[in-house]
Amino acid sequence: MPIIGAFLMLLGIILILFVIFYPSGETVSENDPVVENPDQTISVDPTPEKTPEVAPELPQEEPENAPADPEITPEDPEPVPEVTPEEEKMTVDTSLWNLILVNPDNFLPEDYSFEKEQVQGNYYLDSRAAPYAKQMIEDAKKEGIDLQICSSIRDVDLQTRLFNNKINDLISEGYSEADAKVKAATIVAVPGTSEHHTGLALDIVTPSYQRLNAGYAETDAAKWLKANAAKYGFILRYPQDKTEITKIIFEPWHYRYVGTEYSEFIMSEGICFEEFIELYGAKE
Repeated sequence: MPIIGAFLMLLGIILILFVIFYPSGETVSENDPVVENPDQTISVDPTPEKTPEVAPELPQEEPENAPADPEITPEDPEPVPEVTPEEEKMTVDTSLWNLILVNPDNFLPEDYSFEKEQVQGNYYLDSRAAPYAKQMIEDAKKEGIDLQICSSIRDVDLQTRLFNNKINDLISEGYSEADAKVKAATIVAVPGTSEHHTGLALDIVTPSYQRLNAGYAETDAAKWLKANAAKYGFILRYPQDKTEITKIIFEPWHYRYVGTEYSEFIMSEGICFEEFIELYGAKE
């Protein structure tokens, strides 16, 4: 037994020495120098490490009536201006009874006729225009304006007498007969060319001022007519700045019915009746 115990003891000592002098792995102290091996080669596995496949994310359908995301809503495009086609030019039928043109260059047709209707006192108009004239006079009265008719329908015979009287007046003032006829035609229409033959024209004054001269334009009656007559279908027939076209002197008392469809346009445009017919009359 002592021999066995001594053997075991010796064996234990040998094992201890073996462990001390033959370690299982190399250990490097943090103070030991590290030497890189320049001949060292690094091998790379040509087959990359596979990553697990991930199923693609499918887009989710938005529920109906889902509110739009304000952050991803595209900006509204610049508004496109509305293109309005050019308005077709007005064309009027100059053969209409209310658009007949009678002036020094256009005589009243020989077969022209109409029914007349009383407007005020002994003054009459074409029955188709008379109601508008009466309404105009009535409405002016409500506003404190007294409109008094001093001339309306004239036949050719009466116009001839008025024209000849004017010629004689001018001769008495020193005009020659030839010059008197030319001058008279700018003041009193040559028989057959007066608008008063049409039954559409009125000379309108006021009780406090009955003179037919340019001074009448400064009266309240004349100012009211110029501002309101178009509402009833009447136009100032011989404006002050259109004498070269109308060939008639400025007559702030002379109003002519053309109908409400055209009167406000003519007055607002500042044109005379001749210009209106020339610009908008149907051409053959």
